[in-house]
Amino acid sequence: MSDYPYLASNKNIGAVFEKIRTAAKPARFTISLMKQLGFTSSNDQSYPSLLKKLGFLTDDGTPTVYYDSLRDPSTAQIILADRIKELYSELFAINTEINGATDEEIKGAISRVTGKDAKDVGRIFTTFKTLCAIADFSGTITSVGHNRHEENNTESDSILSKPPSSSTEVAYTPIQNSKPDFHYNIQIHLPATTDISVYNAIFKSIKEHLL
Repeated sequence: MSDYPYLASNKNIGAVFEKIRTAAKPARFTISLMKQLGFTSSNDQSYPSLLKKLGFLTDDGTPTVYYDSLRDPSTAQIILADRIKELYSELFAINTEINGATDEEIKGAISRVTGKDAKDVGRIFTTFKTLCAIADFSGTITSVGHNRHEENNTESDSILSKPPSSSTEVAYTPIQNSKPDFHYNIQIHLPATTDISVYNAIFKSIKEHLL
């Protein structure tokens, strides 16, 4: 059965994630660092463990690539939602929108998945709900540090920047008091070869069909 994390106090969750965004990226995220950032309560000592469970830190406290996305205001809430879905995957397997379900439904799902007693279920529930409240589940992560909207814009720019594939250029020159006069410029791409008979065959065909 799953063993979901919970905090003794959830009141600083929003403040901790905000401090991660504004503070310099550390070599290691430790309890000592938490104190340096101003979170000196014994209840705050569980945050490094929670961040590890969410995938923002390795086992030794080293920030991961997800930590970098957490520091970017444009992706912070989206990457948090993505990591919540990963950590609580069993809950989202029960209800893909479990983050917006009723309290009783969430607690019931936690109870079935973890097998914990009512007290621990309540603690897990409170941490889960507090995390979900500061995450954005409407966004989509396509790769770390990029969301779906940015990818679509890149694809559109690429398409718009491509030159026309046609090799035939048509120029229209209006002549006053006369019918339109069209000019066709036909481009012929000759193959790379040392066999002169290939070129002779091509020009012979042009002479017969175009001239």
